[in-house]
Amino acid sequence: MVIGPIVLILAAAPMLCGQLSPKGPLGPGKHGKEMSDEEWYRTNRVAGGAFLVGGLIWLAAAILLPGRFDTMRQEQETIAFIGATAVAVAMVVSVMYVEGESEEW
Repeated sequence: MVIGPIVLILAAAPMLCGQLSPKGPLGPGKHGKEMSDEEWYRTNRVAGGAFLVGGLIWLAAAILLPGRFDTMRQEQETIAFIGATAVAVAMVVSVMYVEGESEEW
């Protein structure tokens, strides 16, 4: 149950460190929103931070919650729900920042 959050944390690291180029395969592409390189890296730092926090919350749930439920199914569903919620919130934060809904982060 810890593989998902670890992958999310590892995926957030290059975003936080400014390693994703806007010209690379994960860049906005031809049909993406026009943004300067500075905006691209700032947006990636915000998204990377959101994914890092989401991954850490999910990892904490995966480490701290096992053994606290009546059945294994309840445990797995609860951890999966916490992980999905953490990822969804990170996505919403990222999209809101990219779309300009929240200018001051």
